Amino acid sequence: MHKQYDYIIAGTGCAGLSLAVMLKQSKLSFNKVLLIDKDLKNKNDRTWCFWTNKSSNWFDDIVFRKWNDIYFKDKSFEKKINIGTYNYMMIKGIDFYNYCLNELKNDARFEFVTDTIYSLSSENGLGKLNTATNNYYSKYIFNSAIQTLQKKQNHINYVQHFKGWTITTPENAFDITCPTFMDFRVNQYNDCRFFYVIPFTKNTALIEYTGFSKNRLPTDEYDNELRSYINNTLNVKNYIIDDSEFGEIPMVESSFVNPFGSNIINIGTSGGFSKPSTGYTFYFIQKNIQKIILKLEKGISIKSNSPRKKRFQNYDKVFMEVMDAKKIESREIFATLFKKNSAEELLNFLNEESNLLEELKIMNSVPKKHFITAFMKKMIFGK
Repeated sequence: MHKQYDYIIAGTGCAGLSLAVMLKQSKLSFNKVLLIDKDLKNKNDRTWCFWTNKSSNWFDDIVFRKWNDIYFKDKSFEKKINIGTYNYMMIKGIDFYNYCLNELKNDARFEFVTDTIYSLSSENGLGKLNTATNNYYSKYIFNSAIQTLQKKQNHINYVQHFKGWTITTPENAFDITCPTFMDFRVNQYNDCRFFYVIPFTKNTALIEYTGFSKNRLPTDEYDNELRSYINNTLNVKNYIIDDSEFGEIPMVESSFVNPFGSNIINIGTSGGFSKPSTGYTFYFIQKNIQKIILKLEKGISIKSNSPRKKRFQNYDKVFMEVMDAKKIESREIFATLFKKNSAEELLNFLNEESNLLEELKIMNSVPKKHFITAFMKKMIFGK
């Protein structure tokens, strides 16, 4: 069968559902939007954390917790830090899915199909999505479902991998006024490893073990590190594991190669909107979707969906080169950044909302020898 839509959204995760909700809220006139995914979004399969100083956002109603202070912890530096105009926020996956699906279910313009996507391609000025039973067409297909995208050779390609447990303790064990943004007081294994702690209540929290490396770890290693951190660092001996989550986020030096043609617009992680140097994704997805909606409203072509400003891509390239060279521990870099800069300035920079003068100040605070070497290699010699 041949079916044509105004827009097709392939994948109903964070990017796909965000796009659908923003389409509904936009000034655009359209008749039919198809959302297609192989799975129903009915599980709490992930947690999104991010920071923003915007006073109003479409997702405000589903923010589960927010804070104005964060902990940064390292063997050489530990501090509770106020983040100024920013709020550090957390959204549960199931809350996000339920909110978006409820927003869309009574709007007849949005059609949901549960099916496996076999292929995506561009043909005769249209995007084509193929399943076992149907071919679907649209001028634009927004893809976040197929993530096995081509990476550029001879570039640094890392993965951020993490496993988290939501635990409940019989006694109060957590500071609900402040999450742990990064805790590097763990074995680095010649790598970059840290924990973060997101308190839900005084006796319930998400404890997540995170690594930046070429490959994910064996499952047992995550579990062992989680047990060790909870028992020895948090000094929590008795607890119940209420929930568990695992994820991998590509941290690539350059944009993915789009093999699907110009009518397929990659969004979300597939589009390169997981920040390579930190792995944070949610807020970058929101900013990108807003730009897409604005272009559609103005009738501007979106066949070139550039991930981010070039200079921020270059900053991440240099940072990843420093990480990959392993001449200095990544934990030392992050500790130096938090020691020498205000948290508000640093978070503004990491959100890619800073200006050039602010960026020069932050770059001046990092260990210069290692970063100058990386800059020469990546920016001057192009290796």
